[in-house]
Amino acid sequence: MTKVPNLIREIWTEAPFNWNHGIGLLVASIIGYRVFRQKRKTTLLGNSPLKSIIFSSIFLTAYTILGFSNKFGINTHLWAFIFCLMTLIYDLFEESVWRGFLNDSMNSIPTWVKGIITGILWGFWHLIIFDSFEQFGGLHVFVLLSIIISIIMAYAMDRTNSILVAASIHALMILRDINVTIICAIIWFTMVLLWNKNWLDFKKIKTIN
Repeated sequence: MTKVPNLIREIWTEAPFNWNHGIGLLVASIIGYRVFRQKRKTTLLGNSPLKSIIFSSIFLTAYTILGFSNKFGINTHLWAFIFCLMTLIYDLFEESVWRGFLNDSMNSIPTWVKGIITGILWGFWHLIIFDSFEQFGGLHVFVLLSIIISIIMAYAMDRTNSILVAASIHALMILRDINVTIICAIIWFTMVLLWNKNWLDFKKIKTIN
């Protein structure tokens, strides 16, 4: 995929990442489900669509408020929203394999084992993306971080079944601002823990009233 022209960047020169990588994984996911006839448990919005949308909107809102400077003269808050949305879409493509197909393929094994296996594959896959891992302290450190994050994401997936949730967490790891990261981590952790509670059961609220 690295030899194929990056068509997205030809259209939008400021597009984050080489989209060929994400598109390649999306295609691999589609083929994998069809060829292996893998039962699909994970979906775009998971077992609670509204909660998944709220989950994703938290990090989008936080970065939109923060704003990103740019050389186009575009409002910093609008640019932050556009950039983060594009990043999220790209991560949806990636997560269609990592927390989609692979998660479903290993559905019968413990969550932490799924996280380790997926984390190793996910970490080493970045060899085709990064020229150097020095900024992370080396490849071994990067793979270790990938495993840790992957275990967290595997747990979130088991509760939400939402690729959008996984993509949001993935995007937060890329768009690193310590304040946004802490805020999102606290809110998201609470949401995942209470995911199966009926805190968005509007019928129940209406009945009480």
